[in-house]
Amino acid sequence: MAIGRLWAAVACVMVLTAPSTAAATSIRHYRPAVMTMGYAVGDLHAEVHAPRTLVGTRPLVFNFRGYDDIAQSLAQQGSVVVLVSDRTALDRHMRLWRELSEAKGPLAERFRGFAGHFSVAEP
Repeated sequence: MAIGRLWAAVACVMVLTAPSTAAATSIRHYRPAVMTMGYAVGDLHAEVHAPRTLVGTRPLVFNFRGYDDIAQSLAQQGSVVVLVSDRTALDRHMRLWRELSEAKGPLAERFRGFAGHFSVAEP
């Protein structure tokens, strides 16, 4: 009988001191899935980082190529980030995205799921 109690005590200690499961610790480091797509319209080239699932209206952020880490981080937080290659063409990129917000223009087919899920700030 004493051995049975000893085994029960050992089992309780093992359960209580066991490390947390991998599933519980991975929740703390969860990062939403991000997709990266590119586009070329005439001489305009850009790379888009966005959450894989677009729900609601997301902020649209324009930045310049070379800031991929920042773009990934912002996309993981829910923003749609457009990295443009030519700083002087930023207004033209913004015009394309305004058209896309109305499901129009040259980006409408490639980014059809984006329409209605981002807001373009007016200057």
